[in-house]
Amino acid sequence: MKLAELARQIGARIKGDGEITVTSVASLTEAGGSDLSFLSESRYAEQAAQSKAGAVIVPESYDGETSATLLLVADVNEALEKVLGLFASPPDLPPVGIDPTARIAESACLGAHVAIGPFVIISDQAEVGEGSVIAGGCYIGSKAKIGRDCVLAPNVIINARCEVGNKVIIHGNTTIGSDGFGYRLVDGRHQKITHIGTVVIKDEVEIGSNSCIDRAKFGKTVIGRGTKIDNLVQIAHNVQIGENCIIVAQVGIAGSSRLGNYVVLGGQAGVADHVTVGDGVMAGAQSALHRDVESGARVVGSPFRSFKTFFRELALIEKLPEMAKEIKRLRKQLDAIGNAKDNS
Repeated sequence: MKLAELARQIGARIKGDGEITVTSVASLTEAGGSDLSFLSESRYAEQAAQSKAGAVIVPESYDGETSATLLLVADVNEALEKVLGLFASPPDLPPVGIDPTARIAESACLGAHVAIGPFVIISDQAEVGEGSVIAGGCYIGSKAKIGRDCVLAPNVIINARCEVGNKVIIHGNTTIGSDGFGYRLVDGRHQKITHIGTVVIKDEVEIGSNSCIDRAKFGKTVIGRGTKIDNLVQIAHNVQIGENCIIVAQVGIAGSSRLGNYVVLGGQAGVADHVTVGDGVMAGAQSALHRDVESGARVVGSPFRSFKTFFRELALIEKLPEMAKEIKRLRKQLDAIGNAKDNS
């Protein structure tokens, strides 16, 4: 794409040659003459000066040295998002229509303009809304409901009676509606507890690959509107997650826990069963939320504590070797004073 046209589409002001053609996007250190790069933080200004990129997106206030043509914008990250959209390859998804290898029950209901890929199974009385895309190998159980304009990547499983809202994206190999992990010890053996509930996923949720959301024992496991869930996340039975939460990779949320709105859980964080996490809580990576967390709290650690307390403790831990030497020295001094008194 010519830089002049690209600048027009992202609302940028050109400083340099607008007739340059760029073919892809790359980092400042990896970009070549046909690449477009970006400078989102001033600490990378030296990299921008040394970059071989043909063009660089920079803030309007940028006054550094560089041989590249500049695209000056109010918000670099917003402009970059637009550029990535322009350069994105078409998604590898089935076209509108039903692949001849798909197996669809007669009682299933499909909306207009759906795309059903190869070897998809849609069971009795299941529903798929208008404009939704079901990629190859997906399974939709009986009486399950998929809303409109959803995208299910290959091999997604939506088990019986689970409900998916509108404009939901679910990435490959994710399973919705497995049995919850519930057992009772009877006569020395683990006896399975039947789970008869379901899962409800509200509108505009996105769920990464290889994640699992378990059906409720009874009632519903609920994922609130606009929540984004990363890869390899486990959400147990009867969990209630609010709106616009961010759940990062390898998080585990145990049964019957409740998350408010706008909660952020860092990678590998864990939430114990029956814990309530208030609105706006941010928990750092590998945090263990073993009890309720009040709204707005910023916590980290296992068990969790406030960011301030955690980093104060960390600073003290780093000083322990020095402190141990000091204690040893003081003990020697005290022993010497005690011996002097005994000798007198």
